[in-house]
Amino acid sequence: MKKLNIRVLLLQFFGMIFLINGILQLRFYTVAEKIICAKNHFEDQKSSQWNRLFPNKEEVLSFWPSVYIWIFFGLVMGIFIVVYLNWKSKLSPLNSIFIAVLLYILLRFKFFRREIASQFFRPVRTAFSDDFAVQCLFEGIIFTIIGLTILYVSVNPDLFTFRKTAIPS
Repeated sequence: MKKLNIRVLLLQFFGMIFLINGILQLRFYTVAEKIICAKNHFEDQKSSQWNRLFPNKEEVLSFWPSVYIWIFFGLVMGIFIVVYLNWKSKLSPLNSIFIAVLLYILLRFKFFRREIASQFFRPVRTAFSDDFAVQCLFEGIIFTIIGLTILYVSVNPDLFTFRKTAIPS
């Protein structure tokens, strides 16, 4: 077992932020119509669109918790990926524990619900489309791929080193 590796810890932390935010954005894509309705018609809950998307009061009360539970699903999925990668690379289990604790702290501060990481990339996603659903799909796919790539590269640092090896003749 290797010791605690700070470089790997930081890379995995940022990779997890991208991964969780990407999964949340993909969930936003699946319920984009309801999110748009909730933002536009919250004051006028008697509109026909509101009644069509939220037919009863229980639907309204359970809507946001059902969306935000995907932050937890992303966190659990990411922790499993980090634990597996650290185990395969024979890194210290402390790396995985520190990642889990740091992400739990971010979760408690509502970092993902406020979409703090996503706010920096809003100009990029709005440049591609005016439709909220397409923006969430684009950002979700990109963030998920970036997160998974960072997680993979964190334990495989030799992936981008271009050392010439002597080819035996």
